Amino acid sequence: MKRLAAACFLAVPLVVAMETKDYEAVSLLGAKLVPTAADAAALERYEKAKADFARDPSEENTIWLGRRAAYAGRYREAIAVFSEGLDRFPGSYRLLRHRGHRHISVRQFAKAAADFEKAAALVRSAPVEVEADGVPNNASVPLSNTQFNIFYHLGLARFLAGDWARAEAAYRECLVWSKNDDSIAATTDWLYLTLRRAGKAEAAAKVLETIGPNMTIIENAAYHRRLLMHKGILAPEALLGPKPDESEAELRANAAIYHYGLAQRELWAGDKDAARSRLEEIVSGAAWPAFAQIAAEADLARLLLEPPDLSKPETLLRAWTAFWNLYDLEAVTALFMPGDEATYFSSEIAGLIAGREALVEHHRGFGFVPGGQARDGRLWLEDVRTRVDEPAAWVTARWLFDRDVSASTPAQRGPATFVLVREAATGAWRIAHAHFANDPPAK
Repeated sequence: MKRLAAACFLAVPLVVAMETKDYEAVSLLGAKLVPTAADAAALERYEKAKADFARDPSEENTIWLGRRAAYAGRYREAIAVFSEGLDRFPGSYRLLRHRGHRHISVRQFAKAAADFEKAAALVRSAPVEVEADGVPNNASVPLSNTQFNIFYHLGLARFLAGDWARAEAAYRECLVWSKNDDSIAATTDWLYLTLRRAGKAEAAAKVLETIGPNMTIIENAAYHRRLLMHKGILAPEALLGPKPDESEAELRANAAIYHYGLAQRELWAGDKDAARSRLEEIVSGAAWPAFAQIAAEADLARLLLEPPDLSKPETLLRAWTAFWNLYDLEAVTALFMPGDEATYFSSEIAGLIAGREALVEHHRGFGFVPGGQARDGRLWLEDVRTRVDEPAAWVTARWLFDRDVSASTPAQRGPATFVLVREAATGAWRIAHAHFANDPPAK
C-alpha cells in the first residue's frame, strides 16, 4: 500500500503540470521554450523508468524517473519527480543535485543554486560516489562523481546569475573532485571564463597551466579545444572548421560551445556589438537546454541593457522585457521618460505612479536592485501591436508573468498598453506611460 500511495501521489501533479502550460520554460528574453520531440529510444527508457518506479519508488528509481523524463524533454515533470522524491527522502543530496540541474534547464538560477548549496552541505561527509551516465560516452565509462556534479552545476548556476566571485569559489571546489582529464577540462574551462568575466586575467592565465594538447579526453573535447584556444595553442578560427577527430554531427552539437567561447573573447576585448551578434546567433538555435545556449541567453539579456537599444519601439520593448527578467533597477533611468514625465498604472496597486523617482521605488518594491539579481519569475509580452505616429507610438499587448515556471500554476496575465515618445535631441524612444491590468477571474 505504501508503494502504491507514493506512485498515486506523484501522478496527480504531473498531469496538472502538463495540462496548464504549453511550454517547458520561458527565456530571459521572453520567448516560450518548447522541446523538440523525443526520439523513440528516449521515450522507451522513460516508460521503463516509470514502470520501475511504480514497482519500487526507491530513491534510485525516483532519480532515474526524473532523469529519463528530462532526457525526453519533460523538464518540469522531472522537477516535480525530484521534488516529490525529496518529500520522501529529504536528506538526499543526489535528488537535490538532479533537481538543481533541471532548475538550470528552465532558467530558475536562484532555485538551482539553493538546491546545490544544500546538496554541497549534505555531501561533504559522504565518500566519493561515481555517477552513472544517462547517455553513455563512446568508451561507456562514467567520468564524473556526485561531488563533482554538485559543485560544477553550483558554479554554473552562479555564473548564469552573474555572481562571478561565488561561481569561482564553486569551480575551485569542483577542481578538488575533478578526478580525470575530462573533468579537469570541463571545470577549468568554466573557471577560466568566470575569472575573465571578473576581470582577473592573471588568475585566469594561471589555471591554464595544467591544460595541454595531450590530455586524455573522452567526452569533453569541445571544452578542451576551447581551453587550447584560450591558451593560444589553437587559433580562434580553427574552432569552427572541420577537425579530423570530430564528425559533422559533433561539430553541429558543439557549435554553440565554440561560438560562446568566441563571444567571450569579444566581450573581453570590449567589442559588445560583435559579441551581441554572435550571442543572438547562439540563442536562435534549437538546443535551448544546452549550457552554452543558456549562458548566451543570460549574457545577451544583460547586453540588451548595456546600454539598451532605444532606436525603435520593438527594441525598447525587448530591453524592457530583459529589464524585468533581470530585475535591474538601474535600467529604469534609461527606459522611461525623465523627471515627472513618465506615468504608470500597475496591475498590483491602485492609483497613478508619476515620475521616474516613483517608478524606481515601485520597481524596488518588486525586488529590483541596482545591477539586477537572479530571480525565477518570468515576464513576457504576446499579441504585440504597434502604431507609430512620430514622435509617438502606441503599443497594445498581452503581458504574462509566471512566478514559478516549473510549477503547474498558470501564469498571471492581462492587457497592457504602452505610450512611447521619441526624444527630438537623441532620437531615442522611451516609455512615457505604461498601463497593466489583470484579466478577470475565470467563472
